[in-house]
Amino acid sequence: MFKKQKPHLVIIGNGVAGVTTARRVRERSDMAITIISAESRYHFSRTALMYIYMGHMRFEDTKPFPDWYWEQNRINLVHGFVTEIDTGNKRVRLQDGREITYDKLVIATGSQPNKFGWPGQDLPGVQGLYSLQDLQRLEENTPRIRHAVIVGGGLIGIELAEMLMSRNIPVTFLVRERYFYDIILPQEEAKLISRHILEHGVDLRLSTELKEILPGPDGHVRAVVTSRGEEIACQFVGLTVGVHPNIDVVKTRPSKPTAACW
Repeated sequence: MFKKQKPHLVIIGNGVAGVTTARRVRERSDMAITIISAESRYHFSRTALMYIYMGHMRFEDTKPFPDWYWEQNRINLVHGFVTEIDTGNKRVRLQDGREITYDKLVIATGSQPNKFGWPGQDLPGVQGLYSLQDLQRLEENTPRIRHAVIVGGGLIGIELAEMLMSRNIPVTFLVRERYFYDIILPQEEAKLISRHILEHGVDLRLSTELKEILPGPDGHVRAVVTSRGEEIACQFVGLTVGVHPNIDVVKTRPSKPTAACW
């Protein structure tokens, strides 16, 4: 007699949502579990990325689980980029040509930084900060720069300012609100934080938005133009104006869906 195969759960994404799903399913089920991620082979703490750049931690220090944890708990890890989900045949295709079949599929691909169609937003030296690859790009984009501009008054923006200033890179911070984070905090607290940012040497420009990013002769970013008509020279622009769901992978389906994702 043939041994019946266990149902196979495939999870795309090894962030907190994907890994928590795998761990909780393993607690309750003996089904086969595979986590696919192109960002990194092992799960890591995304909020610790800033400390790697600042020299306080190594990447190894950001992994909540030892590498042996996954094999011990029978969770298969696949390092690869999913290019297509074939729901009709219940399989995913990877960029390198591999195909993995599933019985249940969880899409936990997280978010990606927003862009709003600014001229120059794709120039070399312009980036967001969300993934491990973004951190690697930051390492490539910031050596020997003289000035950086950060756009967006949220938590990632202020973290990026702290990261850059830890390497003695002067920062101009464009925030469209009247005070930093005043869409969340009471006005007095937002004023206090804004003063604190200024006291720490950040060139905080309130009620100011990005209008355009200008290229230099080499095609690299050389300046930004603000909504106030100011031109600010810089060699790096950090776009930290929020995120949106990273769901590009679900937009291409070769066959009519016959099964829903969990």
